[in-house]
Amino acid sequence: MKKLLSGGIEKLFSKLEENRILTAVRDGMILAIPWIMAGSFALLLKSLPIPAYKAFLETFLNGFFLNMLLLINDATLGIISLILLLTISLSFEKQTSTENLGLLPLISLCAYIAFAYNIESGFTFEIFQSTWLFNAVVVSIVTCLLYDKLSILFLNTFKSYSEGADNHFNQALAALVPGGMIIFLFALLNNLMVMVFGIPNFQMLVSNYLFGLFQHLGRGLGSALFFVFIMHFLWFFGVHGANMLDDVAKTFFSQGPWIATKTFFDTFIFFGGCGALLCLVVAIFIGERRKSVRELSAIATFPVLFNMNELILFGVPVVFNPVYFIPFILTPLVLTLISYGAFYFGLVPMITSTVEWTSPIFLSGYAATGSIAGSLLQLLNLAVGTLIYLPFVQLSQKQQLKTLTRRIEELSDVVRRAEESGEKPVLLRRTGRLSTVAKGLVSELRRDIRNRSINLYYQPQVNAEGRVIGAEALLRWKHPVAGFLYPPLVIALAEEAGLLEELGRIITETACDDLEGLRPLVDDQFMISVNLTASQLDNPKIYEQMKALLDRHSFGPWQLGLELTEQMALSSSQTMTDRLMALHEMGMPLIMDDFGMGHSSLMYLQNNQFDIVKLDGSLVKQLMSNKRSSDIISSIIYLSHSLKFEVLAEFVETAEQRDALLALGCRNYQGYLYSPAIPIDALRLFVQKTD
Repeated sequence: MKKLLSGGIEKLFSKLEENRILTAVRDGMILAIPWIMAGSFALLLKSLPIPAYKAFLETFLNGFFLNMLLLINDATLGIISLILLLTISLSFEKQTSTENLGLLPLISLCAYIAFAYNIESGFTFEIFQSTWLFNAVVVSIVTCLLYDKLSILFLNTFKSYSEGADNHFNQALAALVPGGMIIFLFALLNNLMVMVFGIPNFQMLVSNYLFGLFQHLGRGLGSALFFVFIMHFLWFFGVHGANMLDDVAKTFFSQGPWIATKTFFDTFIFFGGCGALLCLVVAIFIGERRKSVRELSAIATFPVLFNMNELILFGVPVVFNPVYFIPFILTPLVLTLISYGAFYFGLVPMITSTVEWTSPIFLSGYAATGSIAGSLLQLLNLAVGTLIYLPFVQLSQKQQLKTLTRRIEELSDVVRRAEESGEKPVLLRRTGRLSTVAKGLVSELRRDIRNRSINLYYQPQVNAEGRVIGAEALLRWKHPVAGFLYPPLVIALAEEAGLLEELGRIITETACDDLEGLRPLVDDQFMISVNLTASQLDNPKIYEQMKALLDRHSFGPWQLGLELTEQMALSSSQTMTDRLMALHEMGMPLIMDDFGMGHSSLMYLQNNQFDIVKLDGSLVKQLMSNKRSSDIISSIIYLSHSLKFEVLAEFVETAEQRDALLALGCRNYQGYLYSPAIPIDALRLFVQKTD
């Protein structure tokens, strides 16, 4: 049953992830977080329940700071409907195209104004306030869907007219017909809504309907539970439940002699914000292993204490996340039952004081009831809510790990296909969820580069006498959740994000430190080779950096080899080649990796001095089955005598391959016959065992 439930959640989660509208709403709300938080903090600072502080704000510099906080709040939360209208449209557009950025948000804005404009009263900024939030979300979604369909239908409308014109002009012209039709449609809807209902406001219609339901229910435990359920059900789908039920809250749950008042909900049910999200934060600190989620929770702890929950709600996320649907709805319902019972049976004194919704837990419980019993009830609710959330935190962790692993494998496949075609992979500039995962990986990689938490493994190199002559340093980045990633994927991400030069420098520095630690176990001819990147060679200071690095260590420059792939060597500019030769003159051996027998590579080898050539792995793999591979290897070895370079064979996996290579004159080997790539401690043991 558990396996069936997990599989069902995984399928549902996958479908929700692939739904462009839900993704656009979620991503749009994430983009809106900075402005929501700025407005919330301004509101918090304006509303702190400290009389002396409030008096200070009102009198100091004639209320200068108070006016500043009001302006910040009005410029952010005061236009939250406008912000979400634009961010949702932008998020949808980014999924569908990278060429038309900016058109869809503008069309949505025009359509929204056409829908919300009141001809009698004229334009007012009220239509951008939170009371119109539901309208803004609906208009942005409908606009995105309509434009997506209509833009395809009218794709070639102006094609003949705009040939040869500027690309931006073509894009704007292509949006003329579908954009105009959408604006016309919402203007028509405005008139129809006014004619039929008297108002062009969907949110008010829904609110009026809910108001009628609560009139029928009356006041009591049933209406309180229904209020909590409806609010959180709406919130789960990204609709601000408190705004939708604002009239209900003011009418049915205003302060009075009954238990379920607005202060009752804010203080004992919604601490941490909707869904009692402070309970989720505590559950994350107890049961979450993902470092990124724990860090986000740590950042969000302070605002959550003051009931500002947007960072957790959209950052974890809770909205549109099927794993959290049950605890997000269930927790406040259970806390309502517990709290209502505590007041009903007299275990906690009745609420006597109105408390600001931003008041933190425990302090608010005492202030509302005038008793420590209020704070103890909050503590009980916090514990119960945490226990409800905890198994779902663990389930979310497992689900996210499965999803992340699958996405990373898809990214790895993108890199593999690019390697086969000889093209550079596009990872960060893709559309859809793969781009999001790639950007998340880059963020983790950037942090580990900054913290120097990059792992190096070493594959030993052994000569014909069985003596360890060196090792190749290989990147092995261990993601905190998904484990070790496909190395070419890590390189591709670093290159696209502009991190490759810094990553290469850290790899070289780490290899030097490890080589220094091996000095007591190896002779002066033992060499560790590192793969040099084009980004490193493109750095004009590479000579000075390498010289300073060697000066800090006691080994000779001939013990640090620089590997270049054949493809990189052939594509290097003259400036990069000159820098490479300068490093060689410093005494560092140059190694050409993946060497074949193409005409260009032979000419490059003739004109530039390489000390070691590593045979292309495909030649070694086919050595026993393909005589042409044997002939090519024989030719390379013959060439090595006249050009004075050593030959090293990679991918040596069997004794038969080694013996055949030895018969052809190749005396240096690297491959699974001897050892896979291993950590530095294992390399140290390997060297000791081999000597």
